[in-house]
Amino acid sequence: MSPTQHLLPDTPTPLSSNPRPPPGRAVGGRWQDVVRRLLVRDSASFARGWAGKVLVAVVLIGIPTTMVLFTVTGGGYGRYAEDSWRALLMLVVLAASYLASRRLLVTVLIGTLTVAVVSWALSPNLADTRNGDATVLAHLDHQAGQGMLDGYHSVAVAEVDLNAAQPVQLAGIGADDTTPMEIGSITKALTGLVIADAVRRGEIHMDATVSTYLPELTGSAAGAATMHELVTHTSGYAEFGAATVRHAAWKAPLGRNFLNTGSAQLTKETWSQTLNGRGHYAYSTLGSAVAGQAVAAAAHLSYADLMRTRLFEPLGMTHTAIETGHALVAGGRSPTGLPVQPWVMNAYAPGAAAVSTVGDLAKLATALLDGTAPGLAALEPTTATDQSNTRIGNFWRISTWQTGQTITSHGGQTGGYAAYLGLDRTRRTAVIVLSDIANDASDLGTQLLAHRQ
Repeated sequence: MSPTQHLLPDTPTPLSSNPRPPPGRAVGGRWQDVVRRLLVRDSASFARGWAGKVLVAVVLIGIPTTMVLFTVTGGGYGRYAEDSWRALLMLVVLAASYLASRRLLVTVLIGTLTVAVVSWALSPNLADTRNGDATVLAHLDHQAGQGMLDGYHSVAVAEVDLNAAQPVQLAGIGADDTTPMEIGSITKALTGLVIADAVRRGEIHMDATVSTYLPELTGSAAGAATMHELVTHTSGYAEFGAATVRHAAWKAPLGRNFLNTGSAQLTKETWSQTLNGRGHYAYSTLGSAVAGQAVAAAAHLSYADLMRTRLFEPLGMTHTAIETGHALVAGGRSPTGLPVQPWVMNAYAPGAAAVSTVGDLAKLATALLDGTAPGLAALEPTTATDQSNTRIGNFWRISTWQTGQTITSHGGQTGGYAAYLGLDRTRRTAVIVLSDIANDASDLGTQLLAHRQ
């Protein structure tokens, strides 16, 4: 017998009464345990008591509420790009799933997956078709390489240079120079031109109170605001009237138009203004609406006819109109792709109701640069804003950039469109950008307009 044989036991070693299962079985067992837990209703597990029921309620309400807060406080451009539809979708899916399953974890997983899939399906993608000037398209390609066209679908661009052999160059991706789009708050800038022209005609005075032209405001605090205060956003008016804000709270998340406020309601909303903060810059679409309606009343015209006869027709802007009564566009999309109704307006029209094309806005920009447009005094800065490098004229903002340029501009945004019009009056250049997505068109516009040595 070899020495090693003496080291072997004479009898077999007893097996443990609790053998360790193979690794594969252990993993499988854990997954089976997870599945069993998922199949157990909350009411039969952690939610049997009141504390568990409160936890379920907190989670089901807290998730969509947090999503709304991120939408409201996210710091994105514009105050009209309402993307809380995802929170509404999440709320509906969570409620339906939990009522059906009574399983919190399953419900949260279903809600998250549903919102993610729908958001992915609606996410805007840049259109494939391209047209227009090769130089402008090259500029767009460069910006696309910098990520500046992320979130766009159809975009139309005009570049104006009165010192060039070809002063106006037009191009588009998914759109062209005749594609109509809502231009949002650029309407305010157009209104500012007509207001300055009305001053030249002797129809209004900038230091007169708005009640001078809208007698229905006589006796109200808001009626004591001057035309100058209205066009410089220093009147103390709120951004919107309270009733319009209430409509927006439930209409905007569904992509519905909330700015069809009538004249009587606009008057009521204006009467309720207390003018807190009067004398300080605070952007107000309500104030611009009242200013536009006041100059229309002074000229004895409807607002739409005032803009058509005083600005659009004289400049040959044949594809530009005020969107009242019926839709002039098919409707755009929110930044996350939600289809949005056209903003067919009524009394708020001077704040954001214009529909135009880059071709027409290039005509306007040319006239502003060569001095032939009506109301050029609107471009002269008179008042400080909330930015140290920016002053304001009749709604037009005049900013000094780090490039050394002085830029006169206005951006625009509706629920489904975005726009930018910027002028470098010293260099006699301009850029116009229109988009059928309510993104930040001013970012792209400023990049195209920036002068680089």
